[in-house]
Amino acid sequence: MSTKLMLALFVTAVLMTSIAAVTIPAASALTSRSSFNDNHYTALYPGGPRICGDHMCAPGEYDKMQQALAQAQMKGKTGSTTPSTPTTPTTTPPMNGTSTTTMPMSVCDSVKATLTTAGISSTVIAKVMADLSCS
Repeated sequence: MSTKLMLALFVTAVLMTSIAAVTIPAASALTSRSSFNDNHYTALYPGGPRICGDHMCAPGEYDKMQQALAQAQMKGKTGSTTPSTPTTPTTTPPMNGTSTTTMPMSVCDSVKATLTTAGISSTVIAKVMADLSCS
């Protein structure tokens, strides 16, 4: 009697395995893909869609962003194409046996204006101006 029971259990197990094998779809690495776009786009490499900050650019947005960037980089430039003549530093008479070099006033004024515009404290500006030998 136990052999009949064992045979019945074996046949039941084989039938259940067969039903499960037919019912459950098999996984296959050979499944065809419809999208082959595996690219990771950044603003550094050309060729893909344009990236504007943290999103893909809308039509015309990239050109506007590039123009705004160029304008921001050129802010404060005079735009003249003629080269300016460099000014040479002047040497003051030696004191205590050492000579000191004084920067031209245009450089001193430019440095002071830039530091003031940047919001640097007056004590730091005074130290920088003293280090540059500006009066």
